[in-house]
Amino acid sequence: MKASHNQQQGLAMLILVFMIALAFTAFLLSFLNPTTIRIERDKQTTRALAEAKDALIGFTMLANVADPAYLPNPDLKLTVAIPEGSQSGMAGGVDISLLGKLPWRSLGVAALKDGWGECLWYAVSGRFKTSPPTGALNWDTLGQIDVIRQDGSLLATNVAALIIAPSYILSAQDRVLANLDTPQCGGNYDARNYLDAYNVGNAILGELNYFLGSPNNRAASNTNNKRFVVAKNNFYNDSFVLVSTEDIFRPLILRADFTNQISALLDDATFQTHLQAIAISGNKGTANIDCDLIGNASNRTFCQNWSEMLLLTALPAPSTITIDGLATPVCNRVLIFGGQRTAMQTRVTAADKNTAANYLEGVNLAAFATPVANNNNFVGNATFNPNVSSVDLLRCL
Repeated sequence: MKASHNQQQGLAMLILVFMIALAFTAFLLSFLNPTTIRIERDKQTTRALAEAKDALIGFTMLANVADPAYLPNPDLKLTVAIPEGSQSGMAGGVDISLLGKLPWRSLGVAALKDGWGECLWYAVSGRFKTSPPTGALNWDTLGQIDVIRQDGSLLATNVAALIIAPSYILSAQDRVLANLDTPQCGGNYDARNYLDAYNVGNAILGELNYFLGSPNNRAASNTNNKRFVVAKNNFYNDSFVLVSTEDIFRPLILRADFTNQISALLDDATFQTHLQAIAISGNKGTANIDCDLIGNASNRTFCQNWSEMLLLTALPAPSTITIDGLATPVCNRVLIFGGQRTAMQTRVTAADKNTAANYLEGVNLAAFATPVANNNNFVGNATFNPNVSSVDLLRCL
């Protein structure tokens, strides 16, 4: 009986061990299920892209508010002396868009990788890159990147930057190690080996997710908008996150020092003296403004980037205007900072930006004319308020 009992116990133990092994095997099989693996890879890619976008927007917030909100240049590995993950120095001409690996070191984050273990790539519009800088950068600046779907329909236009997860290697791509000083990301810096499609013959509507023909396919040949394709097929597997002009400037205009900087420019004594002396010319009255004559460096830099918002006119006769609901002292000229555009206004072309109606609304638009206003019925605020960012700011000179 005793032996039989022991045999029963042993059998029970074997059955228990077998069941545990089956459960463990089932767990492993479920974990290794292709669908589960794909979901986990997609989650990792999504996390990495989101973190990269936050880091890029954070980068623009580090500069003095008077300076433009530039995005970093990509990591192009132009020289061995520059550590992996660092933004490259001056590359491409002014307003020439660039493509390279995400400069994670310059952003102050770890090397960000997608679900396939590939470091993220990054395309930046030429007008938003750090070096060489564009002529003027503000909330009306248009990015030079468009994104289309597989059927050719437009997903986004005038994007400031794209963050790109290259995903798994496709046919003909070669990601062999070519840079021994890149221990985090490895591989090489030829965009064609990471972004799609490798062969022009497989391109959707002739569009490639890189700049064909330039060294490492990294630089645009001109300042025109470049179209990138989001698609999933045998020749395209890139994933994107977009960075818009709004993404960059919305947090910036919420800063108190941005509000203060606008006031500092409008109240700059040297600037006001200059505005009182110049001939009022052009559709907005500001054709003769020279920001270089402003003595204060911060105000001068801010003026150079934001002078598009300014309008100037002379009153028909010395008079008052209304600021913050109160009549001002008698003055001769009115300076206006036009604020953000409304839904009905367009500031895309040079002609748009030379049209007063794309900056002013209501009574201010009705009163404004150059060189002499139609009347003195100007109404606005003294201080910028990001919650009503389109409201005109006025100064009576």
